[in-house]
Amino acid sequence: MDLLIHREELVRALARAQGIVEKRPTSPILSAVLLQATADGLRATATDKTMTILADYQATVRRPGEIAVDAANFFQVAKVLSGDIVTLTLTDNGRLEVRCGSALFKLTTFSAADFPVTPALDQARALTIESPALRGVIDRVHFAVAPDDNRYGLNGAHVEDTSAATGAVVRFVGTDGNRLCWAQAPYTGELGIGRKMLLPRKGLGEIRKLLEGYDGPVQIAFGDRAALIQYPGVLVHCRLLEADFPDYRQVLPAAFKRRALVDRDALREALRRVSILATDATNSVKFQFSPEGLVLSARKLDAGECREEVPIEYSGEAISMGFNARFVVEVLGAMAGSRVSLELGDALSPCILRDMDDDNALFVVMPVRLD
Repeated sequence: MDLLIHREELVRALARAQGIVEKRPTSPILSAVLLQATADGLRATATDKTMTILADYQATVRRPGEIAVDAANFFQVAKVLSGDIVTLTLTDNGRLEVRCGSALFKLTTFSAADFPVTPALDQARALTIESPALRGVIDRVHFAVAPDDNRYGLNGAHVEDTSAATGAVVRFVGTDGNRLCWAQAPYTGELGIGRKMLLPRKGLGEIRKLLEGYDGPVQIAFGDRAALIQYPGVLVHCRLLEADFPDYRQVLPAAFKRRALVDRDALREALRRVSILATDATNSVKFQFSPEGLVLSARKLDAGECREEVPIEYSGEAISMGFNARFVVEVLGAMAGSRVSLELGDALSPCILRDMDDDNALFVVMPVRLD
């Protein structure tokens, strides 16, 4: 293998691999990135056996070949190179020579034959969704997916078809038991719904990173146990979680008794200030709703207390509720509009938050008990 590649292109390839490869691999090969040089350019593949990314990069290939290299080590090397063009050459003794400017690195390698094979997936049924729409859906759902939960069904985003007479719509739903979010977007093609459609949290995050800077169409094909996400030059194979997602519709109140309209930025910044003195265990802040406005207050033993008033438009009887400030701040951060609606029931009923400029998302935050 012998090729020339622009340094920025090489850094981009290796940066993408960092989020996929295992940091403490059960097998050394799972810490490697597979490099395959052909007449069409360079393909870099990284996997942790649950998620695999294959991406193509522009390169001038003088001699085809393939080899696997430790991804983290190679990434550190690529970042410090000072020239524009990098030469990658596989030597007869199995070392990968990396030349750039006056620098020369000789990296140890793994046999390409030992690299895991990417499982095939039937792409007969696939949907097409625009990248900005998919990025928006992931941004509004990803933060609510449980990062590590014994309830395995909460470790991924549920995918379902909510199409109606107005058109085809795909919805992603995420929850960690304390808050729940769904977001949806239109699509074309066919959404092949399997028995369990749970995209793992890590997969969602990595797909979101890959979509940054790309605004074209994205194809998604679902199998019984895996999903395939692709757009020009990039293909991601992601194993679906084998778990049952809870019936999230049971959490959504059928009606509300009280409603508050508030400026999103004003509420978020007030919460950030008040939460400085929120209790450590639950990060709870007291919300006092009334026609006169919203009063936020918090008290921490041995530290002090604080309160702040936020103007609102309110309908219904006055009520005091407690919420984890971080949960509410993260929900507000996932919205883009300037006005937010809070739909309330009783003191311990779920609160529904809606972006007044976006009908394609809904957020639910569970209250906490006030001491």
